[in-house]
Amino acid sequence: MARIDKEKLRQLAHNIMLDLSEQELEKLSNEFDVILKQMDLVQKIDTTNVHSMHFPFEITVTSLRDDEEIEQVLQAELLRNAPVVEDDYIVINKVVK
Repeated sequence: MARIDKEKLRQLAHNIMLDLSEQELEKLSNEFDVILKQMDLVQKIDTTNVHSMHFPFEITVTSLRDDEEIEQVLQAELLRNAPVVEDDYIVINKVVK
């Protein structure tokens, strides 16, 4: 897998509005190198004749939970409390690029 360099990390940090120091970028870059090496090892595992699984455990449900009445809030009431509403949605500020 391709190495993730400090410049790419700096760009990603900027996109999610983080300000990382040079030491933090170096540490993060080293951690990514370790993760990528581990992923390379996982990719080398021979999985021929291994069937895919959706859930690794067999669980038999012996009892069902009791139904409980829950309090519901009407959409109109909820939208009335929002500072900015557009159509049937609450408008918020974009926080990620």
